[in-house]
Amino acid sequence: MPVYARSRPLWYAAVFSPLPATGSSPEPLHRLAMRAQRFTSFVSLEPPGALVLEIRGSLRLFGPLESLKNRIDADWEEIGVRARSAVAPSAPAALWLARAGEQALIEDPAALAAALSHLPIGCGAWDAKRLERLRAIGVVCLGDLLRLPRAGLARRFGADFIDELDALCARGPAPRRAFVAPELFHERCEFEVEIDRTAMLSVALGPMIERCARFLRERQAGVRRLRLRLSHRAAPATRLTLGFAGVTGDARRFDGVLAEHLSRLTLPAPVRSALLASGPLERLSAATLDAFGAAAGRDAAGAHAGALQLIERLRARLGEKAVYGVSAVAEHRPEAASRRVHALRLVAAPAADGLLVGEDVPRPVWLLQEPVLLAPRAAPAGDWRVEQGPERIESGWWDDAGIARDYYVARHAHGARLWVFQERRSGGWYLHGVFA
Repeated sequence: MPVYARSRPLWYAAVFSPLPATGSSPEPLHRLAMRAQRFTSFVSLEPPGALVLEIRGSLRLFGPLESLKNRIDADWEEIGVRARSAVAPSAPAALWLARAGEQALIEDPAALAAALSHLPIGCGAWDAKRLERLRAIGVVCLGDLLRLPRAGLARRFGADFIDELDALCARGPAPRRAFVAPELFHERCEFEVEIDRTAMLSVALGPMIERCARFLRERQAGVRRLRLRLSHRAAPATRLTLGFAGVTGDARRFDGVLAEHLSRLTLPAPVRSALLASGPLERLSAATLDAFGAAAGRDAAGAHAGALQLIERLRARLGEKAVYGVSAVAEHRPEAASRRVHALRLVAAPAADGLLVGEDVPRPVWLLQEPVLLAPRAAPAGDWRVEQGPERIESGWWDDAGIARDYYVARHAHGARLWVFQERRSGGWYLHGVFA
């Protein structure tokens, strides 16, 4: 039986400075790793800003070593990424050379130690404590370190440090974890006939939506958004983003949000094909029920799911930014005590018609965008009656938005319960909130 000798690996390292900024997942380094897989099947991450590629097996496909390195470098330039690169027989050595800015092409392991000897020890990305100890014994570059007795280095820095040096000089193993691209749903469907009505389009997309839900169910995962691209014969593609209030893999929720989008969509031309792609997959979290699925548990789970579907349909109908959550901020000024958040977290509503501050000072849930002037000087007359107060709020003296107000709970003749305040400086009365 023949025995095949495994050839030595050859490593290409790229150090990016800076990493390209992206506002979406996956992370920038992951995006670069997926692009690097065009040249090799083995890509390893070196956070925070470097990649290492095993390219020995790619030489037969992409030509000589110098040509392959130039092609990879040109690929980074094509997408506008600045990278310093180097090739060496060991992954750590390639990283050292790339960090130092050495455009090195080293294939022979015997020549590696000499090529690395002049590099400063800061190229190793070691922690500050180790670098300080090395400099304290007169080590400035890697050559100084390699000339020291191994036994003495092992006593000072441990046996693992000797293994690192051996791996750096290709005298020992340096195993690395391969990058695995995140799994996404991505499917294209060509329609037998062109579709010119959204009602027919909803039916035609049903099987693709069901396959996406099955794909997620098999992986016990969900998504927060789906992207749909509709292609036309003589018009630009129509793009839809289906956003969800939480992580889900439920085909019914997919269909509901899709139906809302299609109900408001005017097709510029008949649709020839559709492409459905998922966002990043996230792990599903399940609610806890008893062994028999208690009725209360089912009711709570059903109410939660119904609320999420309502949010998703409102967002699909009114726009992503029209439906949002509110998060509290540690601030005394009422208009600055909360902020909008897009990620919604459903919580139980308070039992009362307002929020309580302390023991008996109520706050309305509904604040006006801007306080409305009721009377410039005296208290509102006739239809207004003060029921509770005052609550004095005087804050913001450290910035240009300071306030000095006395707040009251007032009752209008028609029954509305309002939150009003008197501006202490001007004496004017303002309406600021309404109780439910």
